[in-house]
Amino acid sequence: MTYNEAFFGLYKDLFVVLRKELGEKKALELFTKIIEKGLKEAYDALGFKKGDPQEFARVVAEQDRSVGLQANFPEATEEKIVYHSFKDPFSKLRGEVAPQKLDATYMNFKVNYLLGDNWQYKATKHLWKGDTCIEYSITKKK
Repeated sequence: MTYNEAFFGLYKDLFVVLRKELGEKKALELFTKIIEKGLKEAYDALGFKKGDPQEFARVVAEQDRSVGLQANFPEATEEKIVYHSFKDPFSKLRGEVAPQKLDATYMNFKVNYLLGDNWQYKATKHLWKGDTCIEYSITKKK
């Protein structure tokens, strides 16, 4: 499937309007809730075993693919997952909001919902910084 421009364009417009009307902090809060609702429904429809790194990779890759994003997982072990996203889902929001704030609107949910609150993530590469992908290093909390 090709990148779903209309789908992500609607999210971009939604964020811009929310920020204009309510300010960035509230816009990010509401944007997060909207994204979480959609991801929860999509992930639940795919079925998964919570806490399983292989299931995380399968479900996220399948959902990403369904909206035209390409992802891979060069590592998915019991202690660490490396998640590469090669297409920025919100490229049209570049310059509108800090990348870590925008990433948090969906990554916190992905990690917590699919793996559990004993996992954390960190963006180690980002397309907005000139890297070839967005790379998330997801690790178990110590």
